[in-house]
Amino acid sequence: MFEYRNIIEPFLANAQAYPERLAVVYKSAQLTYRDLDEYSSRLALTFHDNGVKTGDKVAYLFPNCIEVIAVYLAIQRMGAVAVPLNYRIIPREIAYLTNSVDARMLVFDEQFEDRVQESKPQLHKGIRLFSLTRTTDSLQYHSDSEVMTKSPEVPLYLGGGLSRIQFTGGSTGIPKGACRTHAADLVEMHAVMASNGMLEMDHPIALIQCPLEHHGGHSWFVSSLSAGATVVVCGKFNPHDVFEQIEYFQVSHMILLPPTTYLRLVREGNPDSREMMSVRIVQSSAGGMTPEIAQAIFDTFPNANINYGWGQSESGVGTSMRITRDMLTHREPKIYSVGTPMETLKIRIVDDDGNDVEEGQSGEAIVQSPAMMEGYYQQPKLTKEAFLNGWLRTGDIMSRDCDGYYYLKSRKKDMIKSGGENVFINEVQTAILRNPLVADCVVFGVPDPVLGEAVAAVVQPVSGSSLTERDIQETCKSYIASYKKPRYIVFTNDIGRDDAGKVRLSNVIKYFNSKRNDVAGK
Repeated sequence: MFEYRNIIEPFLANAQAYPERLAVVYKSAQLTYRDLDEYSSRLALTFHDNGVKTGDKVAYLFPNCIEVIAVYLAIQRMGAVAVPLNYRIIPREIAYLTNSVDARMLVFDEQFEDRVQESKPQLHKGIRLFSLTRTTDSLQYHSDSEVMTKSPEVPLYLGGGLSRIQFTGGSTGIPKGACRTHAADLVEMHAVMASNGMLEMDHPIALIQCPLEHHGGHSWFVSSLSAGATVVVCGKFNPHDVFEQIEYFQVSHMILLPPTTYLRLVREGNPDSREMMSVRIVQSSAGGMTPEIAQAIFDTFPNANINYGWGQSESGVGTSMRITRDMLTHREPKIYSVGTPMETLKIRIVDDDGNDVEEGQSGEAIVQSPAMMEGYYQQPKLTKEAFLNGWLRTGDIMSRDCDGYYYLKSRKKDMIKSGGENVFINEVQTAILRNPLVADCVVFGVPDPVLGEAVAAVVQPVSGSSLTERDIQETCKSYIASYKKPRYIVFTNDIGRDDAGKVRLSNVIKYFNSKRNDVAGK
């Protein structure tokens, strides 16, 4: 894989080797590798004829669908730079993000026409707006005559350089554009295939439910096409649809985010009526794995192992581990780990002064890899702050055990200082999730007259259950020190996670504050 220079080359090799193999499926629409190759080639010519040149940035706004994959491949084919946008953003954000990367073109799904037009007065002059139309979800999928009349032949850009600008920033703060090169994405792609076992199969079938514009979904569809897999794309989370697709296409690999989504899948999707023997790898990250979640996955997918880990848009690669039934049976502590470094990744755990901490001690994880970003686009100050002597600061607090396994504690900025003690948010959230009546939760720090800062939790119970504050605190006391349990607990019917597993923390805190007077600190 490392002899390639353009991230699209592994896909093109598979288009030559398996032209009639199904490449991507979305609802009733299906494209073979030849179809996808030709369609992305026509798109590349269309973009070129509309003024896009090698090195130009092309932003795109799509829900999960076939087009988002074809547009990405077209951009890479012509040596432009892909800028995926979260399809939930509002007009002001569309303009801000598109302007911030000096985009030459904004490509969007027709359903976002009103949003894009509203953003138009704020867009920089010269940005070309290009809409793609989908009239049906059938095989007659692409109705844009300008695209489909193009010759499918287009010269392939074989240079290196910038491949993608991936916006990152989590649930708060201004998004930052992580600059990722072809070389970095090729390293990431190979490491992902190695960690999730796609290289071990002749023809993997990969179901992706998380957003394709998100780093996790993007990484999986690129890696899947590079492995010669069939990609089954799911839209908005629907448990029945997910199970139907798994059974019909005999899915071997699947990714949903975060781990709690698998509980929703099992509880709402009636898996007992389906045949789930084909699944070999169940992938997740972006949240705490618990024995209860692992057991639900193993009960539903009899032949599967869990591939769990940690990663960032900035680092490219991350950590990974296989959780097996044997590990769960013996309640091995490593089930709470995010695993060991993936290919090419080096990790150090350091204190505030950048000195390595002792084994078992917590500190900030800093990493090195050829899969890392170059920096944040046109943000030199933030880029400088992101690196420490060539090591990328992740902002995540971790520890490492004697066997080299890493444990995620919290975001550095999310550590709670309660009564003089450090409380790691991830540790508390994982403990709360051990209660089988908890569907999801968010933990954070709040001002407190006694402790200075106290642990607070907003908890989403399983539908129809009768969960109490005492239940939550007793569960926590069974798994973590008593001082770490939440002092304030508020319940909600819906935490509000998006399909990438993200929560807008400001909304959760606002909801908590509206209910805080109804709960007593305990």
